[in-house]
Amino acid sequence: MKKMTISEASQDRSRLNPKDFVFIAVFGVLLFLVFMIFSVVLSLNASTSWFTHSVGALFAGTVFMYLAYRVPKRGALSIMGIIVGAAGLLMGMFWSGPAGIVVGGVVADLIAGAPEKRTKTRLILAFAAFTFCFWFGHISLILIMGNAYADMCVASGTTHEYGMTLVNSILGPMGIVTGVVTIACALLGGFIGTKVFSKHFAKLGV
Repeated sequence: MKKMTISEASQDRSRLNPKDFVFIAVFGVLLFLVFMIFSVVLSLNASTSWFTHSVGALFAGTVFMYLAYRVPKRGALSIMGIIVGAAGLLMGMFWSGPAGIVVGGVVADLIAGAPEKRTKTRLILAFAAFTFCFWFGHISLILIMGNAYADMCVASGTTHEYGMTLVNSILGPMGIVTGVVTIACALLGGFIGTKVFSKHFAKLGV
């Protein structure tokens, strides 16, 4: 049996293996569930619905960082985005939301960069980018469709008034506010995630 060279062994360790894929899938679903919990709660009122991403990010940051540290390989965050996007699509999200999630995973991978060059700052920015793309994916359908978005909401089981509140929130000044708050909370959530990982998980050798 041919022995691998040091370079080949290094490349082999940098590739995603079956165990990595399982870990990415589990924590991708967990990340989705964190956001989903806050979506259920905050969507009870249309006026707070668009804050789902910002509030969820405060807690999802820890899940994201654990995954990023546990599987520090190229492509891991992109695959996570695909898994989370697929979960969103299966749960009935309008298509632009899952699309934003998938794009967010790819962007996060690019920002995080090569595994050997990753820093806490890069990972925090990566999570913020992922969350912002998630949010923008959702609101982009309103930017495309305008008031017709309310009709889609009615078809999905809500009232026209609820749908119009969602539309007006994004097309008015509140749209800018939710976008800024989403970025701010995602940065904070990412920072909290790095601190939690360093304090608890890193000491366990994970």
